[in-house]
Amino acid sequence: MQKRTFLLVVAIGGVVLAALWHHSVHPSAPTSETSWTHSLARTGPIAHANPPASQDTLSEADALRRIERLYRLQADLMQAQAAHDAKRVEGILHTAIDELGTLLNHRSLADRPRFRRVFHALTSEYEKRYGIPDTLRLPEGDIHTMRGGLFATLNDDAPASLVDELPSDLREQDLPIPLTLNRPVKESMAFLLDHKQQYLYPWLRRASTYFPMIEQILAEEGVPDELKYLAIAESGLNPHAQSRAQAAGIWQFVARTGRRYGLSVDPWVDERLDPEKSTRAAARHLKDLYARFGDWQLALAGYNCDPGVVQYHVYKYRQRTGETPSFWDIYQKLPEETRNYVPLFTATAVILSNPTDFDLKRVEAGPRYAFDYVPVEAALTIEQVATLAEVKKTKVQVLNPELRSNRLPPSEEPYYVRLPYGTYHTFAKNYAALPAEERAPSLKHILQSGETMGQVAERYHVERDRLVEANTNGYPISMHVGQPLTIPETEYAGNTRIAESADATPIRVRYGRRTIRSIGTGESLETSLTAAASESPPPTP
Repeated sequence: MQKRTFLLVVAIGGVVLAALWHHSVHPSAPTSETSWTHSLARTGPIAHANPPASQDTLSEADALRRIERLYRLQADLMQAQAAHDAKRVEGILHTAIDELGTLLNHRSLADRPRFRRVFHALTSEYEKRYGIPDTLRLPEGDIHTMRGGLFATLNDDAPASLVDELPSDLREQDLPIPLTLNRPVKESMAFLLDHKQQYLYPWLRRASTYFPMIEQILAEEGVPDELKYLAIAESGLNPHAQSRAQAAGIWQFVARTGRRYGLSVDPWVDERLDPEKSTRAAARHLKDLYARFGDWQLALAGYNCDPGVVQYHVYKYRQRTGETPSFWDIYQKLPEETRNYVPLFTATAVILSNPTDFDLKRVEAGPRYAFDYVPVEAALTIEQVATLAEVKKTKVQVLNPELRSNRLPPSEEPYYVRLPYGTYHTFAKNYAALPAEERAPSLKHILQSGETMGQVAERYHVERDRLVEANTNGYPISMHVGQPLTIPETEYAGNTRIAESADATPIRVRYGRRTIRSIGTGESLETSLTAAASESPPPTP
């Protein structure tokens, strides 16, 4: 009896000690006022623009086993397809997509050629049956390689000669975003200046294309012009940039945050890749972060990582000192990537706004961001659009990076597509000459052997009941192989907003040259107005 009593006391003591340890490691939230923790409890997890990528914990043996499993799934898929086993094909494809989505969080796998090959093979088969998987992509873009090299440098000592020889006469400005020239910033500058050909010159060329548009939108949204350099720190101004955390576009939104700020992200379109729409969403997101922190550098930190993490360290500093901290006051407490993120932004802004001070050569300007924005009522393929405009297909693809399929999405409203500047009239003339059946606004699908209404609905991302209602007279459902099915249209809010503002007429857009405002002197090295003009062309195609 005494032994049982002793064991019970020991067990209870262990529970109490564990609870005390957990309390000390994870301090309870403050209970006074309406604290940030209460806000977290009300709103749930906070979405952020570009969360730090997860740590890669796979061993070499584990990585090979996971890749082997994918190839086995590919072999099983081919066997099921050869046996015309539609149910098994469906199960394998869903298993494969789930597995791929999990494995993309491991950095080393996405860089392996064997993984990339099986990734493309499996996603291609899934796309043939169901359409493009939502937000499932391989990492792309040189910015992430650059940031990896830079962050490694920042954790060591930068070459003293480079850091010490940076221009020291850049005058302080009373800017909305403090551009502090301390050692972390100078080390970032040294790294960039040591890699001019690889990073700075390509960025300058892309800036001549995209900065006029970004400058105009930032001004319209009432946020500082210097934030345009954040797009370079995020993506190198590459609209197709993808991170291992599944952030996408020049502003590197994850899907959840993009949707929160009005960007459509689905298997038809991904507006995170749309330079104009994502820029406006980023400006509003940054404005909300500034309203939360009252400090632009803290807002930038919150853009890079979970704002709740930044808010926690702001609270702890305020609790400890009675003062509101700057970014540099809590610098050492933040995640490593976020600590290096603000110096990278600052370094980029200082160098690119003062190119002559850093002996940067004049680069050939990129193409102007100019296009005809045309509402189209038919779900045409990209190739059809290009043929009607009498331009190469690649030109239409480059101007419409948000399109994830090879056609315009089915939409209840006219879908706005960008055409090369000045090609609208050619497009409208050729479109008007199309036979009526080719200009039919609805999307058609020819029913294949073994297909069900549910599978067709999943492929085109519509509700099964809507598909049945559009193609039958009710139950029982009668279908046959070769039957053309009409795909119910889906409304896209992004295009609806454009149609309302433009009165459903084509728009001609031409942004001007970029403005280089020297942060060191406040003088404009080159100025020009950035404008978007609209015309009144013939009626909507």
